[in-house]
Amino acid sequence: MKKAIVAMSGGVDSTFAAYLALKEGYDVTGITLKLFEDSNASIDAEKSAKYLNIKWEEVDYTKQFKEKVISYFVKTYKDGKTPNPCAYCNKHAKFFFLFKEMLSRDASSIVTGHYARIIDYHGSKFLGKAWDNKKDQSYYLCLLDKTYISAAQFPNGELTKENIRKRSRELGIPVSGKKDSQEICFLKGEKYTDFLKNVFSEKKGQKGYFICNGEKIKQHEGIEFYTVGQRKGLNIGYHKTLYVKQIDKMSNNIILTEDKAFESRHIKLAYCNFNEVSPNIRRAQVSIRYRMKPADCYIDILPDNQAIILFDKAQKSPATGQVAAIYENDRVIGGGFIEEVL
Repeated sequence: MKKAIVAMSGGVDSTFAAYLALKEGYDVTGITLKLFEDSNASIDAEKSAKYLNIKWEEVDYTKQFKEKVISYFVKTYKDGKTPNPCAYCNKHAKFFFLFKEMLSRDASSIVTGHYARIIDYHGSKFLGKAWDNKKDQSYYLCLLDKTYISAAQFPNGELTKENIRKRSRELGIPVSGKKDSQEICFLKGEKYTDFLKNVFSEKKGQKGYFICNGEKIKQHEGIEFYTVGQRKGLNIGYHKTLYVKQIDKMSNNIILTEDKAFESRHIKLAYCNFNEVSPNIRRAQVSIRYRMKPADCYIDILPDNQAIILFDKAQKSPATGQVAAIYENDRVIGGGFIEEVL
């Protein structure tokens, strides 16, 4: 019998994915990754595993998660950029840990509750968009390389959330009515600025000045506490609403604009992942934020896992540090981090 591990977070999506894997005839083991202290995911995950009558285990990766993901989150803000911890975690932590657990159990598949699909294209496996556009999570998975994609299964990708909840209730799955998690998991509802202040403790922030139209307005609290596009929490007495346009790491100054829809057609990507041999210049579609409709563009693939994106139409508020997911229709062909807005 084929073996599969299922990443069980304690929610309805991962539990239903485990049910579907069982239905497909897999010998299923539920794995709950403990990634930070005070995580209660294991309680509901164990309850659901017992209900499905499958093996279940919690594996402690708190130390590795802190070293990989939380350190990245903090460092990116200190560098004046906007992190994308969910996309970063999927590549560098979650699937890395799950792949290790799969191999240690002599299993062949990693099943998760993500809303995405695996697409067969000319004999190769690619990540694809979920059928439910409202729940599609391919953006957060775009950095996964072929090693992980070849092992991954996303059975929820051809279903809607409403259908999964309905069928889960009918099956009597204990977490069928559990609310979805909306925030960054390790923040546990805390504002990211409060989290960073606790991390930095008594250390002073990297202070500089708010700059608007070339003039200093006032000193800010530290570049790590602001993000591109932000307007709330600036605490500036100004006759017009201002938005963060750029964060300059070299000077620690924050450039403000009165235009909430500042735009750019050019971005440069770094640390790219491409899942096929591609011509240097090609047409594609790119999303620079979650739930954004992919925008038509040209992509120029450069050496050293870099790329230049030229959008047909200017895009609103691209932020350095954020992830760009690269599509060819419903198929994900790669992704990377926004290194520079040109």
